[in-house]
Amino acid sequence: MSEDHVKYDSQLIQKFADRLYVEADRVVMQSTVVATLVGAIAGYVIAAVTRVPTVGFVLVCATVAGAMGFVRGWEKAFTLKWQAQQALCLMHTERNTRFVAVSVSRRSAEAVLQSDRPAEQGAAS
Repeated sequence: MSEDHVKYDSQLIQKFADRLYVEADRVVMQSTVVATLVGAIAGYVIAAVTRVPTVGFVLVCATVAGAMGFVRGWEKAFTLKWQAQQALCLMHTERNTRFVAVSVSRRSAEAVLQSDRPAEQGAAS
C-alpha cells in the first residue's frame, strides 16, 4: 500500500463535525418524543390493568418517561458534541503544526541561501 493512497482532508473532518452537531440537536428531541410516547402507552396499559384513573396516570407516566428521554438525549448529544470537538481539535492541531513546519522550513531555506551568498561573493573577488 502506497503512502499516497489516503490523504489528509480537513474538509472531511469539518463535515464530520457538522454532522455530529446536527445529530446532537436531533437526538434530544427524538429521545424525548419517543420516551414520552412509550410512557403514555405504558401508562395507559398499566391504568387499564390496575383500574386506576386513566388520564392522570397516563399524564404522569408520559411526563416521567419524557423527562427520562430528555436526559438520555441530552447526555447522548453531549457525547456527540464532544466527539465533534475532538475532531476539530485534531484538525486545528494539524493546521497549526503544518504552519509552523512550513515557516521553519522557509526560514531554514533563507538561512542557507544567505550563507551561500558570502561564499559566492568571496569567490568572485
